[in-house]
Amino acid sequence: MRMKKTSIWTKLLLLAVIVYAVITLVDLQDSVSAAKAEAAELEQQVLYAEQENALVEQDLAELGSDKSTVKIARSRLGMVEVGEIVFYDADAQ
Repeated sequence: MRMKKTSIWTKLLLLAVIVYAVITLVDLQDSVSAAKAEAAELEQQVLYAEQENALVEQDLAELGSDKSTVKIARSRLGMVEVGEIVFYDADAQ
C-alpha cells in the first residue's frame, strides 16, 4: 500500500511541475512576441534616423556651394531670383 501512495504523490507532483512549466512557457512566449514587436519598431526607428542622418550629411556636404546658398536664401530669407513671380496664398496663415 505504501508504494501506491508514494506513486500517487509522485504523479501529482510531476503533474504540478508540468502544469507550471506549460504556464511559464506560454507566459514567456507572450513576452518574446512583445519583444519581437518592439525590436521591429526600433529597427524602423533606426532606419528613419539613418535616412535623416544621410540627408543631414548631404546638406553638410553641399554647405558653402552655390546651390546651398540659394536654398538657404529662399527658405530662410524669403528671397527670389530676378524675373520670378511670387504668389501669396491669402488663406495661408
